[in-house]
Amino acid sequence: METKLAYEKLGLFYLGKELPIGEKSSAGLPLLYKSKNLTTHGVIIGMTGSGKTGLGIGLIEEAIMDDLPSIIIDPKGDMANLLLTFPNLEPADFEPWIDSAEASRKNLSVPQMAEKTASDWRQGLDSWGQTGERIAHLRTKSTVTVYTPGSSAGVPVSIMASFSAPAEDVMQDQDSLNALVGSTATSLLALINIDGDSLTSREHILISSILLHHWRQGE
Repeated sequence: METKLAYEKLGLFYLGKELPIGEKSSAGLPLLYKSKNLTTHGVIIGMTGSGKTGLGIGLIEEAIMDDLPSIIIDPKGDMANLLLTFPNLEPADFEPWIDSAEASRKNLSVPQMAEKTASDWRQGLDSWGQTGERIAHLRTKSTVTVYTPGSSAGVPVSIMASFSAPAEDVMQDQDSLNALVGSTATSLLALINIDGDSLTSREHILISSILLHHWRQGE
């Protein structure tokens, strides 16, 4: 009981169980990490399939349990798995996420593959001492939003919103207006690798003029 409670203390991340070098099985002692050690930078290095993503997800989940927020930039898309928190670990929880092609390759129906996946998760989590209660606690602690630039799969993100006319008080303040026009034009040009000077660049002057024209029309 004391071992279990130890990693529920604020500031301790549970990362699995200790495995001494040269040993094939763990003695069951939890591997705990102090969150205060992650105040600057960290890196996870390992070969393909060694568990880098799994460790990253584990760190983020433990941070969530300690009310620490995360901003995750994920080009590959693996980290959306943080949403897969199923306290009951029922086959029906997994069925919508089963790849029918993968199930077919294994000569299984989608429901059968969902049953197998749920069973694998139950056994795997149980072997690490993770319970449905802890999964439920993680779910209540977390609010996850997936932003998907250029796609409607999640919450779309578009730079076009920054082109809308600013508030009236900004329009009436020439210094603020000029600064906003300049920064918007510079940011837009940076997306196409143009380092345009606000005074001499034809591209910067053109974009600034277009923005000013439409903003003064309330567009």
